[in-house]
Amino acid sequence: MHRIPAALLGALLLLPAAARADDSPDAPSRQRLGQHLFIPRETVLDPFTTTYVSSSTGLAYGYATGPTFDLNGTPVNLADYKIVTYSQLFSGQWGIADFWAVRLRVLGSLYSGANAPGVAGVGVNGVARGAAGTTLSFQLADNLRLGALVDVTFGPSIGINILDSIRQSIAQGSVQTPVSTTSTTTVTPAVSLAWAIARGFGSLFNVSFVHGNVEVNTASTDVNALILEAAFDMDLRELGSIPLGIAANVSTGYSTDKTKFRRYVYGLGFFYTGRKELTLGLDLSYRRTPLGTRDIFTTSISALISLRYSFD
Repeated sequence: MHRIPAALLGALLLLPAAARADDSPDAPSRQRLGQHLFIPRETVLDPFTTTYVSSSTGLAYGYATGPTFDLNGTPVNLADYKIVTYSQLFSGQWGIADFWAVRLRVLGSLYSGANAPGVAGVGVNGVARGAAGTTLSFQLADNLRLGALVDVTFGPSIGINILDSIRQSIAQGSVQTPVSTTSTTTVTPAVSLAWAIARGFGSLFNVSFVHGNVEVNTASTDVNALILEAAFDMDLRELGSIPLGIAANVSTGYSTDKTKFRRYVYGLGFFYTGRKELTLGLDLSYRRTPLGTRDIFTTSISALISLRYSFD
């Protein structure tokens, strides 16, 4: 099923960058500030109201060293936990006006333990998420644009954890199902500032607050975090003739109600920039973040392949 899209992408890459007049570096676009056309990324917020459709496929490998537990939940030893993840994202945005856009996203992912401790501690989990959001954006100067974003994400998670079901069965004296279902709702308001430094160079600075509510059976818990992010991109096409964009980002998240939560993300991306309406790229990231409810932090390395087509 993926061979036909791959062939089409290969054909697009062979097209000359100057095949159409409106592909010139200075052609109008809502993604442009001053002399720089910003490279859109699924992993980084931005204040632009471009109309687009996109598809992204991600793979990740995570690992952590932490305690193993007996059937009573008592720590007994240390082990290496390994996790693998596959995800697929479809998204679209409609730029109703230069200052306003609305968007929809659908995400599906599957993650599982990749070794014995990982399978026992994490099990196999499937996640489905839907999201709706909006952006209000205003240009402050020729090279500055400020946006306010709000996104609401919701959906179920289904997990299979045999070890946990055995523990619960022993504790309750009856057979418990290894399948668990949770429901998550997340509200994320954010402020994003884009700065076109010069031709070929741009930067983004984002501040966002994440409020999440997780429901398990009749119980629920809230998670709140503040995330700070900075991103930079460089387009070699604007500096010369090579249709290659390079982007980097760093972010950190701090819990506002659980002091042990602290997330770090470092990202690096490479993008084809030969067509201003087409974004094709590979985003690599290194992430360190808490895992579940146990006192374990996981380190992960991920790759995200993205294809986006913009209409303005």
